Amino acid sequence: MMRTFIFTLLWKIFYVFVMLATLPFLLILIICKPFLPPLKYYRLAYYVGKIWGRITIRSTGSKVKITDKVHIPEGMPICFIGNHQNLYDIPALLGYMGRPIGFIAKKELAHIPILSQWMKQLPSLFIDRDNPRQALQVFKQAVKIIQQGQPLVIFPEGGRSGTPFMRKFHKGSLKLPQMAKATIVPFAIDGSWKIMDKKTLIHPSKIQITILPPIYPDNPIYQDNKLLAQHLEKMIAQQLSAYKSQNPTTK
Repeated sequence: MMRTFIFTLLWKIFYVFVMLATLPFLLILIICKPFLPPLKYYRLAYYVGKIWGRITIRSTGSKVKITDKVHIPEGMPICFIGNHQNLYDIPALLGYMGRPIGFIAKKELAHIPILSQWMKQLPSLFIDRDNPRQALQVFKQAVKIIQQGQPLVIFPEGGRSGTPFMRKFHKGSLKLPQMAKATIVPFAIDGSWKIMDKKTLIHPSKIQITILPPIYPDNPIYQDNKLLAQHLEKMIAQQLSAYKSQNPTTK
């Protein structure tokens, strides 16, 4: 227990220095923004985000394995949809997805210094789920971003589960890919819930990410929010169950 506490303390000190070290790059990027096309700007922000994501994950002693990226289609607007176990899902996806991505994130993340500014550059949008009008405006902005060719990640559970088990999807989250006429690329992520416990202590973990077969706009279930949510939940839950069968010690 004491070793874990000391490791966590040292990790948090290290992480503060890492975030402070990114500030010059953040300022340079923001200054360059008016002079760059959106996709080129997003790509530059992603490269820094990728490095940050890998440093964040590796510094906890954790590893990431991502499989079946062949399921990610090319040449069309796409939206990634998956389960959400821990805050570390974001650096894991940024560091290892292998392509620029942004996030639809809850409003609370907008108040985290430095991190929130970097997320905005990816770009990411912060949503207030208790304010339908604000959520609609965010979705309209997100549609433009997706249609420009920048994928966004949505976590339909509405928050982190903190466990290996998935919570029920909010079908309203699925309106975004429908509005953008974007292909939905589901993914399952497991193991990130182990990194930080309820006492905020850091533990090494093995994170597994699997990209699942895409759902195209011409699929009959695409326009039915209820059926679509059920289908996505089933796909992702099956993959999470497969992880558990591979690792029976997971609780």
